Amino acid sequence: MKASRVIFATVLLTAVACASLARAAEPTLKVGDPAPRLLTGKWVQGEPVNDFEKGKAYLVEFWATWCGPCRASIPHVNELYQKYKDKGLVVIGQNCWERDDKLVAPFVNKMGDKMTYRVALDDKSTDSKGAMAKAWMAAAGRRGIPSAFLVDTKGRIAWIGHPMQLKDSIIEDALAGKTEVSKAD
Repeated sequence: MKASRVIFATVLLTAVACASLARAAEPTLKVGDPAPRLLTGKWVQGEPVNDFEKGKAYLVEFWATWCGPCRASIPHVNELYQKYKDKGLVVIGQNCWERDDKLVAPFVNKMGDKMTYRVALDDKSTDSKGAMAKAWMAAAGRRGIPSAFLVDTKGRIAWIGHPMQLKDSIIEDALAGKTEVSKAD
């Protein structure tokens, strides 16, 4: 009898622990939510962006120099920037999870005209994982890069996903202020 109580208690505690972990892993940042503040570190390229301006849309794309899929998506992100910059889209290449921040500026310089948008390092002054990675990626439950967040003209998250899957129609809706809540990939 005593052994069955111990087994029952162990199973019950395990179930409660698993349920707690599952709840803790749920994203707290979702499409439709107000965009978190920008907590960037040093700006490597372009004019710094301190706040989201009403009337402009923002594509915040998380990447790292060591990430092959990130390198493959950068020219696509640059095409989106070139296509929509005059319509009010600001693109921020937000470096995250970088092993050596000193590699970023030479990488951006080498990319040249394939990466002409703004680029920022993550702020690691208070958290070695980075303030932007925590406030955006971790909060949205994103565990891989590249990952992109489209912020609409009202400062809300309009879309979350892999940058290669972002459709022109979603960007155009975000720029026009008629964002429908779209699911991430």
